[in-house]
Amino acid sequence: MDVNQHYLFQARQMQALSLAVHIPLVCFGIAFPVLVLFAEWRYLRTGDPLYRTLARRWSKVMLALFAVGVVTGTILSFELGLLWPVWMQDFGNVFGLGFTLEGFSFFAEAIFIGIYVYGWDRIRPWRHFLSGLPIAVAGVTGSMFVISVNAWMNHPTGFTLRDGRAVDARPWSALFANPFFWSEYVHMYFAAFIVAGFGVAGAYAWGFLRGRRGRYERTALSISLGAAAVASPLQVVVGDWAACWAGAAAGDWAAAAPGALPPGGPPPASRTTTSLRSPMPCMTSGRTGRGGEKRKPWPNFTS
Repeated sequence: MDVNQHYLFQARQMQALSLAVHIPLVCFGIAFPVLVLFAEWRYLRTGDPLYRTLARRWSKVMLALFAVGVVTGTILSFELGLLWPVWMQDFGNVFGLGFTLEGFSFFAEAIFIGIYVYGWDRIRPWRHFLSGLPIAVAGVTGSMFVISVNAWMNHPTGFTLRDGRAVDARPWSALFANPFFWSEYVHMYFAAFIVAGFGVAGAYAWGFLRGRRGRYERTALSISLGAAAVASPLQVVVGDWAACWAGAAAGDWAAAAPGALPPGGPPPASRTTTSLRSPMPCMTSGRTGRGGEKRKPWPNFTS
């Protein structure tokens, strides 16, 4: 396919910028609804109106972030087709299911976030709380479907490569039976709570520094900072888990797609310049992933 590579490179840089803007919004989409629901649950359990005030204010921020995420996500969906047409044409039948299912999660989240935000004074308290649960569930499932595509890109399976195109596609096993899927998904889930928790806590910490240290600020800071503080040490364990899968497949990747690596390839273990070791053993066995499954080679295409 004849493509002006110079401008294509610039366009791909724009997609990278779009991803950089979109991914923090994804983190808030996963974790922030849980924080909002926790605050409302505390109101229902204690009857303290402060928690209701906090949850209601946070829900407005949640709606605004969701709206911005819709825009950035739509841009990314168009960029996938415009910047990677051959890749989408040849392999879309394998991973396209993940984006399709994510669309259902998105619509469910959009419906219930409208009910939740505009139903504070129109729905009974417990019913209002229950209307927010699908928002949290949709945030988790939507990210799960997209991450399954990312895991597949790191470890392409579930198809037969014939003449540079994927045939005999098995999308369910390719996406959800992929050995990279669970480590990446859990890693993203905890990362979302770290980003959202510290992000919200940072806003209230700034208020602390400016002298606003009332009970409202302390409560908001304790909820958000508590979520991030719990997720952070767990992320260390999950990060090691994900790194072990990636490290186990590094040799196969170099053999399957040498052109995808930088000149000289990754430095071999014998060239390691430090003696720093992981504080915990790798959580995987073998060098090729679960069941010794080899990575499929990527074809050499340019667009």
